[in-house]
Formats: sequence, structure tokens, C-alpha cells
Amino acid sequence: MKSSFTTRMLTLMAVVLAAVFIGNLLVLGYASMSGVNLTSESDLISLLNDTANVPYVKALVGLNHFLTFIIGPLIFLMIFYRHRAATYLQLRHFDTRLLMLFPLALFSLYPMISYVTFYVEMIDFPDFLKSMDEDSFDALYGLLKMDDPLDLLLNLLIIAILPGIGEELLFRGIIQKEIFIKTSRPHFAIWVTAFIFAAFHLQITGLFAKFMIGLVLGYAYYYSSSLILSMMLHSLNNGLATVGYYFQPDDLDMENITTEPVSIVSVLIFTAIFAATMFYIRSISDIRQQFP
Repeated sequence: MKSSFTTRMLTLMAVVLAAVFIGNLLVLGYASMSGVNLTSESDLISLLNDTANVPYVKALVGLNHFLTFIIGPLIFLMIFYRHRAATYLQLRHFDTRLLMLFPLALFSLYPMISYVTFYVEMIDFPDFLKSMDEDSFDALYGLLKMDDPLDLLLNLLIIAILPGIGEELLFRGIIQKEIFIKTSRPHFAIWVTAFIFAAFHLQITGLFAKFMIGLVLGYAYYYSSSLILSMMLHSLNNGLATVGYYFQPDDLDMENITTEPVSIVSVLIFTAIFAATMFYIRSISDIRQQFP
């Protein structure tokens, strides 16, 4: 189907918003049946405080994510790229060396991300931005509470696997690709998409972290010529964080923990490792971006 970039983006926005609306209706419906007035993300905690509700809330969150990031984008692909979706998304094999190189690049950024985030958290943001962050983190910590291995497996599904597949399908697979098709400027597409990805998470203190992760994911897609790699990398990043949270000490208070900024020497060393890794990745990459 011949269509303009504007038409495709407006259609994508419409189907994703429709999926969000349906998913939120399901969550609101369950909250209403449970006697909870769900007005913000933090209200999810009141549902999660009841052990009997936990699996149902997590299942609804997973379903919401599935509708928003998988069903919505798939509808978009059926409308515009029905017979060439696999080619459009670039679901192909890639250089297996990248399975080690991109995680190395991503994890080498963590000291810089930690350093910047430490000082961002010291900024006195307006109350509505602070409230947005608090709601987001409270809901996340509520979902991350795990009592047994079954909880861990469920969280790996809704926090690592579904976002790894769904968010990459939407952000890298479609948005980044569409900007690339429109502009023929891959680096522009990667950076703009990374910002959209970061802003979508509605975390002002986590904006820089999400932006940098989005950049690595965008370049993973670009340099591997395969969406599969960015999906795997995203799932790995979220999965390791989830497993780490599961094995943390039971008496650790995440909200009141005090930290010191990472040393600038560590930041410089690991940033140099990141730069060297990305330079090497670029030198071995076989870029085969397709323009449907």
C-alpha cells in the first residue's frame, strides 16, 4: 500500500493508543471489581499488597504490554506491509560475535549512566515531575516483589521477554525504521527514536539512562541488520536487572538506600571501553538496511 510517512505515523499512533486504551480498561475493570479506585500508577500498589491479587495484576500488566507493543504494531504491519513484514523488520541471522560485543558495550555505559543519574536526582524538579517519577518507581517496585521462583519466572516474562520483543518491535522495528525510510539518515533515526523511547517511560530521573540504552539498542539493530539482536539485548538488560532484584537482601530498603557517585576515573575507563567496542562493531558490521 502506497502511503505517506505522515499517514503511517498517524495510523501507528492510532492503533497503539487504541491498544493502550483497551489494556487500561481491563486493568481499571479488575481494580473496580477489587474495590480500588485506580487513578495513578502508585494505586497499583494497593492491589499488589493483597497477595491474592498479585498474579492477576501481573497478568493484566503483561496483557496490557502485549496489546500495546505487540498487537498494535502488528496491526500497523498488516495494514502497510502485510506481505513483506519479515523483510521490513529484518528478522534475519546476524554475526554471532555481536551477541558478546553489544552486551559489553551496553554494560560499559552503566558507570556513566549511574554517574549522570546521581546528579540528575539532586535537581529540584517541579512537583508534577517528581510525582510522575515516584508513581513510576512505586509501581515498578510493587511489580518486582517476588517471593518464590515462580514469581521470578512471571516477572521475567512481563518485565524482560515481553518488553524485549514488544518495545523493540515498536520503537526500533517500526519507528526507527520509518524515520530511516523517510530521511535516509540512520544515525538521525537512531537518536530521535532513542529519545522517543526514553520519553515514553515517563521517568525524568531515568530519562538519560533510557536514552543511552535506546541508543545502544538502535545501533544493535542498525549494525546487525537484524531486529532479533536488539530484542535479545533488551530482554537481557531487563532480565539481569530482574534477577538481581530477586537475589537482593530481603531487608534492603530500595527507597532509602544512599549511594555515592561512581568515580570519574571509572566512568572514563568504561566509556573508553564502550567507544572501542562500538568502533570495532562498526568495523565488522555488514549493514543491509532495507527500504520496502
